[in-house]
Amino acid sequence: MSREFKFDHLCNPASIGDAVHMYAYRMDRQDDQSYKLVMQSRLSTDADGIALCLGLQAEARVELEQIILALQAKISPSTLFTPV
Repeated sequence: MSREFKFDHLCNPASIGDAVHMYAYRMDRQDDQSYKLVMQSRLSTDADGIALCLGLQAEARVELEQIILALQAKISPSTLFTPV
């Protein structure tokens, strides 16, 4: 995600006071060949920070539709979750 979005201004570790929190997880293989979901990282920001992530003009109020359109433009079919 950091290749597609600007993340260097996000709080790491996450700040409880921020409105938006993002979590990244990884799958760890266990000794018994099962998998365990483990949190990799946790970031946080506010609405202005989300606008910066998406490359939008920083405004006091970022419209939800702008955020959705910017996200959809960056999602390719290979990054979509498809159940097996």
